[in-house]
Amino acid sequence: MKSIIELQVLRGLAVLMVVFGHVHQAQERFMGPALLGDMAYIGFAGVDVFFVISGFIIHHLYRQADGPDAGYFLKRINRIYPLYWVYTLAALGGYMVLGDALNRDGDTVNWLNSVTLFPTGNLPMLSVGWTLTHELYFYAVYGLVLFLPGRLRLPALAAWGALTLVFLFLGRSGWPAWAALMLSPFNLLFLAGIALAEGFKWAERLKWIALGMTLAGLALGAWFTGTFGLQGFAQVGVRVTVFAPLSVGIVWALLAFKPRLPATAARLGDWSYSTYLSHILVLGVLARLAAPVLTSLPLTGVLAYVLLIAAALVYGAVSFYLIEKPLLKLGRGVIGKLTGR
Repeated sequence: MKSIIELQVLRGLAVLMVVFGHVHQAQERFMGPALLGDMAYIGFAGVDVFFVISGFIIHHLYRQADGPDAGYFLKRINRIYPLYWVYTLAALGGYMVLGDALNRDGDTVNWLNSVTLFPTGNLPMLSVGWTLTHELYFYAVYGLVLFLPGRLRLPALAAWGALTLVFLFLGRSGWPAWAALMLSPFNLLFLAGIALAEGFKWAERLKWIALGMTLAGLALGAWFTGTFGLQGFAQVGVRVTVFAPLSVGIVWALLAFKPRLPATAARLGDWSYSTYLSHILVLGVLARLAAPVLTSLPLTGVLAYVLLIAAALVYGAVSFYLIEKPLLKLGRGVIGKLTGR
C-alpha cells in the first residue's frame, strides 16, 4: 500500500487523545483537583478514532484481494501480540511492586483475557488491552469475509452492521462476553472506516460535511463527558453514538483535506502503538513520583499535563525503536519462512 501520511498523523492524534484522558485520571488520583473537569474524558474518543482508522486501512489494503493471502492472519497476530505481551509482563511487574494500577486494583485481573485477549467480560492486566480484543475480532471477521466472492463482501459486511444496529436498539443485557463482542456497537466504527475507504472519491468531494461533523462531534462529546463524566462510558451503545460524529469526522476530514503538517506529527503515528500500550504504566509510575514535587509548585495542573504527556511520548518513541520495530522484524521473518514470502 502506498503510504498515506494522514493515517500516521491520525494515529498520532488518536494516541494523544487517549493519553490526555489518562493524564486527567492521574491528576485526580495523585495530585488533587485536576486542571480540567470531566470534559477531559473526551480524550478517550481516541479509541473510537483508532477503530475507524483500522477499518479504513484494512479495506484499503484488501478491497481488491482475491482472498486472504497466506499471511493475512499471521500479520495481524504479529502486529498485535508480541508487543502486547511485553507490556503485559511490565504491567505484572507494576502490580507486584505497586499493588494496583492507575485506574483499578490488581484483584480484578483476569488471566485468560490478559494473555489471550479472549473476551471474558473482564479487563486484562494491561487495561488498554480491551480495545485489542475488538481489533482482533474485526480482523477475524474481515478475513473470513475475504473468502467470499468479491460481489458478496460488501453485502456481508453491511449485514453485519445491520445486525449490530438491531441489537444496539434491543440491548445486550445478560449476554455472555463473546456474544456481546460479536455484535458490539464498536463494530460500527470499523464499518465506518470501511465505508470511507470504499467511497473515498465521494468523501473527498464532501469534505466540508466532514469538517462540520467533526466540530459538531467535538461539541457533543465535550457536553457528554462534562455532564456524565466517566460514568457515561458504561453504556457502550451510548458512548459509540456520542463519539461517532467526532471519530468518523476527524478521520474523514483529515484524509480529505490533506493538511500540511510537520513531520513530527507522522512520527507520533509511528510511535502510537508503543505509546498506547505503555502510557498507562508510564503515567502510573511518574505521577506517583512527581506528585509531591508538582503539588508544591504553582501551575501544578499545567506542569502535570506537560510532564506526563511528554514522558509518555518520549517513552513511546524509545519503545518503538528499541522494542516494537525489532519484534515486528523478527515476526515478519518468521511469517516469511512459513508462507514462503
